[in-house]
Amino acid sequence: MTSSLRDKDRKLVLGIFGEHMMSRAGPIFSLRSPMQTGSVLAATIALGLQMSVQQARAADDVDALREQFQILQDENSGLKQKLDSQSEAIKTLMERLEALEQKVPETALTEEAVQAKETALAEELLDFEVEQEAEMAYPSQSLIWFGDFNFRGGGTVRNGEELPDTFTLGQLGLMASSQLSERVSVMSEVVFQYKADESASATIERLQLQYHANDLFNFRVGRTHTPFGYWNETFHHGTWFQTTALRPEIYRFHDGGSVMPIHSVGGEMYGYQPTKLMDVHYNFGVANGRGLTSTSTVNIQDNNDNKALYGVISLGPASVPGLRFGLNAYGDVIPPDPAVVGRNGDIDELIGGAHLVYLEDSLEFLFEGQYIDHDDQVSSQRFTTWGLYAQVGYRLKRFKPYYRYDILDVGEGDPYYGPLIVDVTRHTAGLRWDFITWAALKLEYQYIDEAQLAGRSAYWAQAAFTY
Repeated sequence: MTSSLRDKDRKLVLGIFGEHMMSRAGPIFSLRSPMQTGSVLAATIALGLQMSVQQARAADDVDALREQFQILQDENSGLKQKLDSQSEAIKTLMERLEALEQKVPETALTEEAVQAKETALAEELLDFEVEQEAEMAYPSQSLIWFGDFNFRGGGTVRNGEELPDTFTLGQLGLMASSQLSERVSVMSEVVFQYKADESASATIERLQLQYHANDLFNFRVGRTHTPFGYWNETFHHGTWFQTTALRPEIYRFHDGGSVMPIHSVGGEMYGYQPTKLMDVHYNFGVANGRGLTSTSTVNIQDNNDNKALYGVISLGPASVPGLRFGLNAYGDVIPPDPAVVGRNGDIDELIGGAHLVYLEDSLEFLFEGQYIDHDDQVSSQRFTTWGLYAQVGYRLKRFKPYYRYDILDVGEGDPYYGPLIVDVTRHTAGLRWDFITWAALKLEYQYIDEAQLAGRSAYWAQAAFTY
């Protein structure tokens, strides 16, 4: 920069004296008059002032650059300190994580330490739940529709005659759920369908208010599916959920000639508790008893003061993921029906059953059996009905071949079931194709051993979907 300033000074000097040098002959500094001497002096002073100003400006520029450089150095130093601090924090967190992974087993801790740890974890969880509840907007609602469309060939009798092959519009189910608060929710299921006489109907299949205290203790009131083992608690009116087109014989819905109390109206406590050895599921409930017929559910007014009591316990060994087995029981007093011959008094009903389920990866295995004992208090006769099913399926990507064996053996002369519910044995072989995520096509062949059927082969095709 100093060299550049000097070049400019040289040009300035040449500019001042250039004209004088070109107009006069002889030496530049020849002093021939006082006026000439004054001009030279003035030019010299001007040149000195100009050089002083330029040098001052150059000094100011250098100072500014030095100041900016210092600022950059300070900023870099601050960034380095922040990076060092973050590096130390990350190192500390990693050390804590390694310590947690290598923590002392629970059995080696003192009772006081375990209790203190559990208390601290409970407080943290409570704080988190409070924060989540504050952030969540209530109520929040979800709606899901389910439907199916079928083609049936053979396998059905009405008034003693086999029915022609037909296309059949299935059920349209609306399942709605709403979270009213962190612990309270409502769930409903309404089904629209056509009856056998072609009349349309809409029925409330499930409507329940639920309170979730924790995994172990939960409560609900309303109309529910009676929790007999696995199928009736898991699969509802949306056939898209279940592998097969039809439900097992012992779990037919009421309009299909059920022998079990598929629905209940009352209150229920249920829960789930995992342990190191076994996962425990349970349901215990009290509800209105049976209706006057086996195909009815008492929604408004119970027929006697006796209430049905039921319960189920299901266990899942931790060592065998996907395995689940358990027992169920149901007790009630069926009221008399003077309009039916032989129904002059109460009938004590006791139902007991067991289930074994294995669902892991692509394999599906389901087995359930139910035993129904009816003790007529007037005639002192006992009628025994029993049924079971065994189903196996294996998924191959979007395809699942399956087979199910059904048997229902109705107590002969049971006045509660009447002549329309008969013994049946059914073999079902089929293929389910989930051609998209939310829709499936099922093709089935059924061999049916039933007294009223002349032809024992039946064919089903079902399109089941949800949206």
